[in-house]
Amino acid sequence: MITSKNAALSVGVALSLVLAAYTVALQTDVASAAKPSSSSEMLPDLRTAVPQHIQVQNEHQRELLRLSNGVANTGDGPWHMRPVFPLDDPSQPQSAIQDIFDANGNVVESKLVSQFQYHPTHNHWHIDGVAVFEVRAGSPTGPLVGNSVKSTACLIDWYKINDNSKTPERVYWDCIGESQGLTVGWVDQYHQSLDGQEIDITNAAPGRYYLVSTANPDGIFVEKDYSNNAAWVSFDLARDSNGNAKIKITGNSPCDAGLCGDNTANR
Repeated sequence: MITSKNAALSVGVALSLVLAAYTVALQTDVASAAKPSSSSEMLPDLRTAVPQHIQVQNEHQRELLRLSNGVANTGDGPWHMRPVFPLDDPSQPQSAIQDIFDANGNVVESKLVSQFQYHPTHNHWHIDGVAVFEVRAGSPTGPLVGNSVKSTACLIDWYKINDNSKTPERVYWDCIGESQGLTVGWVDQYHQSLDGQEIDITNAAPGRYYLVSTANPDGIFVEKDYSNNAAWVSFDLARDSNGNAKIKITGNSPCDAGLCGDNTANR
């Protein structure tokens, strides 16, 4: 842990010292980690399971479309995230490093990709840039009606994609340890009742809509395939005589076994 050596330092000076120390340590860390390997990199592949438990919730005169969302790893290696210098002050971010492994479990590349942010509602550390939720009109690429950038999430091994998972036991257990991630063949799922699992669709007109969830939307995490990160659910929105929104699920994106929501296990 890094702590301030002088409690009287201003916030700006303290952060400058942390960033300077981080830069030196990161250069050393990456140089020592990225050693030549006889095996090729085993990259993760982040995929989105078809969203589940979709419903409209009325809250303070707003209409929130809530969803349960799962992110899976179907690649060749783990998606492994770790902090460089965890800070004692939970109001400050931690730099997030992604480690890439070879087939022998050796780290062959380390890359600064994101930040850890402390999530006060969930009481643990989250990673920036994991997913984005969107509601689009008419098609999965139609006009944007509303979105929610799920800028932070803690991803751990929550349930196996199917019984043929390459890893029979969990590796990533919680959000407060030295690392977070997803083992090959595992999914992390956030329940629709949790904070951040919603999109504001207040006053949306009746019609056909698509809820689209995309993992790694900005491509900041290193992975095998960036073209298969999204999944969607279509629904018809109607309004009753009082103007209240009602939805009916009409379809979903093509999905592999285990990523269609049939094996969902919520936190």
